[in-house]
Amino acid sequence: VRLRLTAKGADKDVIEDAVKEESAKLYSIIGDIIYGEEEDGSIESGVAKLLTSKKMTLATAESFTGGKIAEQITAIPGASAYFLGSVVSYATQVKINVLKVPEELIKKNSVVSAEVARAMAVNVRELFKADFAMATTGNAGPTKGDSDAEIGTVYIAIATPNDVLVEKFTMGNHRTRIVQKAVHKAFQMLQKEILKF
Repeated sequence: VRLRLTAKGADKDVIEDAVKEESAKLYSIIGDIIYGEEEDGSIESGVAKLLTSKKMTLATAESFTGGKIAEQITAIPGASAYFLGSVVSYATQVKINVLKVPEELIKKNSVVSAEVARAMAVNVRELFKADFAMATTGNAGPTKGDSDAEIGTVYIAIATPNDVLVEKFTMGNHRTRIVQKAVHKAFQMLQKEILKF
C-alpha cells in the first residue's frame, strides 16, 4: 500500500512543516510496517543498501516466481557486492536434484508447503554460503500443477544466519498479480529480517 500526504497553501515552509507533522503521526501509529519513503527508492533498493552497508550476502531459490526476484535484484547497479546467485527450481525434480529438498518431504507435505519453502531457503543459503536466502513456492495457476494447493497459495521463506521464517499467503487468482505480490512481499520480509542485524 502506498500512502501519500499532500497539502496546498501559500506558505511553502508552513505546508512542509504540516506534512512532516502528519508524517510523524503516521510513524507513531504504523511505523513498524513502513518500509521506506519515496525518496528512499524501491524496496529492493533499500534491501541493496542494507546488505551492502552490513557487508552481508543473499541467495534466492524461486519456484513459481520464475526468477523475478533475482531479476529485480540484478537490475540494481552494484548487486554483485551482495547477491551471490539464484536457483530457479520451477520443476519439482529440480527442487529435489539441485536444492536437495528431500523427495519424502515433498510427498508428505506437497511441493507448495511451508516445509518445502523452508528447505529451499535453508538449502540455497548453504549452497551459496550466503548470509540470507529467500525462497518462494506457490500455485499461481491457472491449474494446480504438482500440488493440491489452491490457486493463489504462496509460501515465502527467509533464511537468516540465526533463523528461518516461513509465511503463507493467499493472493487471489490472477497469475501475474500473484507473482508480483509475492515478489514484493518477499522483499518486505527480507528487509525486516536484515534490520535485525
